[in-house]
Amino acid sequence: MKKNDLTRIILLITSLLMLVIGFVMSKSNIEILILGILAIISLVVLDRQASDIVKLSKNNPKVKTFRFLNMFTLLIVVLCFILALSSSDNQVSITEDNKILIIGLMSAFMMTFANSSPKIPFNRYLGLRLPWTIRDEETWKIAHRLIGYLSFPIAIIMFIMSFFFDGNIVGIVGILTWVIIPSIHSYIFYYKRLKGLN
Repeated sequence: MKKNDLTRIILLITSLLMLVIGFVMSKSNIEILILGILAIISLVVLDRQASDIVKLSKNNPKVKTFRFLNMFTLLIVVLCFILALSSSDNQVSITEDNKILIIGLMSAFMMTFANSSPKIPFNRYLGLRLPWTIRDEETWKIAHRLIGYLSFPIAIIMFIMSFFFDGNIVGIVGILTWVIIPSIHSYIFYYKRLKGLN
């Protein structure tokens, strides 16, 4: 069995276990612990197999970007895990008491991702993974370049708006805007490119 096949099997099993546990178990510390461990396992596997996944040498700067974002995501998962365990309802939710902290963390994540987004190598595991972005490398590049451009303004607007509006609405609108605009733009690009190739 190839290393890449084993990586896919491990990631598929951990993802399925996370889904099943998320739907079946009641909200408890045990569920959060299991989900956190499975997420960490997935991210560690991705990190260890980074150069094989993106089909580039270990010293390639794009592999370093992939590994950096993967480790950054691992840090965010661990932070969410700690926040969930420390909250009374075992969830990471935005309340009036913590909305500046949560929106601030979301904004920091977006800005960090923005800086590295255009450098993410074409892959199926990390980045804006949509049917059209994982089929065409040029579409992938367009989508991630646009994410890079949008991230700073959206993150700053989100943070400022969190002082005046409900944190949940600010967070949802900010994340949806951050994802939907590059998704639609990259789909239009892919569709036009596909028509041009036929």
